[in-house]
Order: sequence, then C-alpha cells, then structure tokens
Amino acid sequence: MKALKVLFSTAFIAFGLSVFAAQGPVIIDENFQSFKEQGWKNDTLCNYKKIDSKASFSVDKTYKGNNVKFEFTKAAVTPTCETKKTPAKAGVSNGYVEVAKKDGSLVISEQAYISTIDVSASAAGDGRGFALYKSVKGGDWVKVGEYIGNKSEGADAQYGFTNTITINESNVSLKFAPTMGATKEGPALQNFRIHDIKAYGK
Repeated sequence: MKALKVLFSTAFIAFGLSVFAAQGPVIIDENFQSFKEQGWKNDTLCNYKKIDSKASFSVDKTYKGNNVKFEFTKAAVTPTCETKKTPAKAGVSNGYVEVAKKDGSLVISEQAYISTIDVSASAAGDGRGFALYKSVKGGDWVKVGEYIGNKSEGADAQYGFTNTITINESNVSLKFAPTMGATKEGPALQNFRIHDIKAYGK
C-alpha cells in the first residue's frame, strides 16, 4: 500500500509538472483590484456606472519582472464591483474593466511569448461576451475568437464565465473588443467586463 501511495504521488507530481511545462510560467496575473477607479462619467452604485465616452488612459504593471502596459479606450476600471448577479461563477473576481460597445477596447502590450491565457468576464445581460484579437510584431489585428456567456449553455454572463484561450505566439499583443450580444431587439454590440487575466509564457 505504501509503495502504491508513493507511485500515485510521483505520478501526480509528474502530471503537474507536465501541465506547467505545457502552459509555461505565469507572466501576467491581474484581477484589477489594485487599479485606481477611473474612466467613469458618474460616481454611482455598481451596475449603474456609465463609461466616459472620452476615456483613454494606460496603466503600467510589472509581474515578476515582466513589464506590461494596459491601454484603455472607451473603457473604465472599478476595483471592487461584483458581477451583475451574485454569487459570481468560480474563478470570477470582484473588480473589472468595462469596455464600451462602441469602439471600446482593452489592449495588452507586446509580450515575448504567450502560450495560453485564462480570462474571466461578465456582462449586464445573458448571451453576451467579448472578442479577442492578436497582433504579432505590430502587424494587423487578427481575431482569435469570440467568447460568450450563455445561460442555455450553462454560463449566464451576468454571473460571469471563464475561458482558457490558446495563443502560442511570440512578440504578441492582445486586444479585447466588443462582439455581438443578445438583446430584446436581436443581436447587437454590447458592453462587456473583464475580471481576471492570467497569461502564460515560456
């Protein structure tokens, strides 16, 4: 039995190391709770805040020696607000960046290499989410995919939802931008909120 326990422990450790090797070390780990609240045109309760349409600012952060610039266009930050409906889905932190549906974006500066990125997001309505784009060496933005929280698929965006997204690019920048979401009138561009970003390098 003791030998079996040792064998199981060794296998578990080996599995953990193989997962780490596949993803690489964490190079960005952000939940926006240390950011200053900014980009809003009114100072009111969560879920009633409105983004300043002229908001444009950047924030520099360092993660274990890795420098990252976050660029916000028609976007705002709250370090404390929760998802619209609570309790939030596991893995979705309080605090978020809200990006406007019209020409809004959150850009992460060029990184030497990103293997995968874990993202948690939410929105003020079900069936909404974000589009992710990548740019290699300052080239054109190329869509990686669209990520929607949909109640019918077990992930109501109002409680938040999570995705692990494969990038596998060197010298890559990332951009979060609006995508079509559900409304009573039909599909339309919608605001979205990014709560957590964890990127892995090599």
